[in-house]
Amino acid sequence: MGFVKSASITFMGNLLSFVLTLLSAAIMARLLGPAGRGIVEVATNFLSFATLILGWGLASANVYILGRKQESLAAVLGNNLLMLLPTALLLIPFYFLNQAYHFQFLRGVNQLQILIVLITIPLFSFKAGVVNIFLGLQDIVEYNRLNVLDRSLSLVLLTVFLLLVPTPTTALVATFMGVLMLSLWEIYLISQRRGIKPVLDRAVLRGLLSYGVQAQVGNTIQKLNYRLDVFIVNYYLPLSQVGIYGAAVVLAETLWGVSSSIATVIFPLAAASGGDKDMQAFTNQITRMSVSLIAFFSLGLAVISKPLIMLMYGSAFAATVPALLLLLPGITIFSVSNILANYLAGVGLATRNTYSALISSGVTIALDLLLIPRMGINGASIATTFSYVTFTTTTLIFYIRFTHARWQDVLVFKRGDYLLLKEALRRKLARSGT
Repeated sequence: MGFVKSASITFMGNLLSFVLTLLSAAIMARLLGPAGRGIVEVATNFLSFATLILGWGLASANVYILGRKQESLAAVLGNNLLMLLPTALLLIPFYFLNQAYHFQFLRGVNQLQILIVLITIPLFSFKAGVVNIFLGLQDIVEYNRLNVLDRSLSLVLLTVFLLLVPTPTTALVATFMGVLMLSLWEIYLISQRRGIKPVLDRAVLRGLLSYGVQAQVGNTIQKLNYRLDVFIVNYYLPLSQVGIYGAAVVLAETLWGVSSSIATVIFPLAAASGGDKDMQAFTNQITRMSVSLIAFFSLGLAVISKPLIMLMYGSAFAATVPALLLLLPGITIFSVSNILANYLAGVGLATRNTYSALISSGVTIALDLLLIPRMGINGASIATTFSYVTFTTTTLIFYIRFTHARWQDVLVFKRGDYLLLKEALRRKLARSGT
C-alpha cells in the first residue's frame, strides 16, 4: 500500500477515533461534572504513565523489529504475552505501599479505583503493544480498524455504565472492560485469522527489550511533558480544576490528527528504508505540509472554542476556553517533532528523542511548579506550550544533523507543496465526479 493511501486511511481512522474520544469526554463531563471528571483524569493519567513505564517499550519495539523483518511474528506475539506476568507482579507492592502512604499524586482517587487501574495496566500495555504489531507488518487497514474499535468500545461501555451508575468508579470499570475485550480480539486476529501460534524465543525477547528499553526511556520522559501537569494541578488545585484542564487537553490534542497519521506511517517506513535520501526528502515535505495544515486548523479551533466548549461540556467548563487557547501554539509547533521523532526512531536513533525529552521535561517541571500555583490551569497550559517548543527545537536539531537538511526544508511551506496539494485535490474531485 502506498504512503498517501496509508496516511489517508490512518488520518480517517484518527479522525473517527478523535470524534469518539470527544464524545466520550463530553458524556463524562455531563454525567460526572468537573470534580468527577477530575478523579477519572487523575486515575487514567496514572494508568497512562504506568502503562508506558511497565510496557517495556514493546509498542515501539514491535514496529521496529517487524518493520525490518528481522524476527518471526509468532515469537513477537509470544514474548508480548510473556511480559504480562512481570508487569502484573511489579504492581502488587504498589497497591500496598499506597495503602500505607497515600501517595499525594493520586489525591482524590480511592483504593477501589486504584485497584481497578492496577488490574487494567498489564492488559492495557499488552493491547498497546499488540496493535502495533499490525503497524509493524504495515497492515494499516487492520491497525486503524482496531483503533476505531477501541474508541467505539470505550464510548459504548462508558455510556452504558455511566447511565446505570454515574460515578468515577464505573467509568474506570468501563475502561477495564473495553481493554479486556480488545486484547482478546487482537489475540484472535493473529492466532486464528492469521494462523499464528505464539512461541517464546529468548533471542527475539532480547531484541525487543534492547530496542524497547531505549525507546521507553524517551517515551516515558516525554510522557512527563504530556501529563505531569495533571498531577501537579491535582496537588495544588481542586479536583474540579483537573477535570477542566483535562477537557482543554483533549480538545487541543485533536489537532494532532494530521501529524499523528503521518508519523504513524513514517515509523515503519523509515525502519524499512534505513533512512535513505528519498525517505529524508519525503519526510521534509510532509512535515512542512502538515504543520501548515495544523496551524490553519488551530486558528479555526481558536475561533470556535467558546461555543464548542459550551456545547460539549456545559457552562461548568467555561474556564476550559483560556486554557485551550494557551495550549494551541504549543500543540501546533509540536506537530513538527511528532513526525521527526518517529523518523529518528525508525532509523534507530531513539536515544536522540530521549535527549530531547530530558531537556523539555526540565522545562515542564520548572514552569509547572512556578506557574500553576500562581496562574492555575492557565499556568499549566503555558508550561506545556514552552515544553513542546523546547522538544521540537531539539528534535529538529538532531534531525538536521542526521539528514543534513536545512531547517527551511522542514518548516517552510513551498510553492511546490501547494501545487502538489492542488493536483491531489483535482484528481480526487475528478474521481468523485466519475
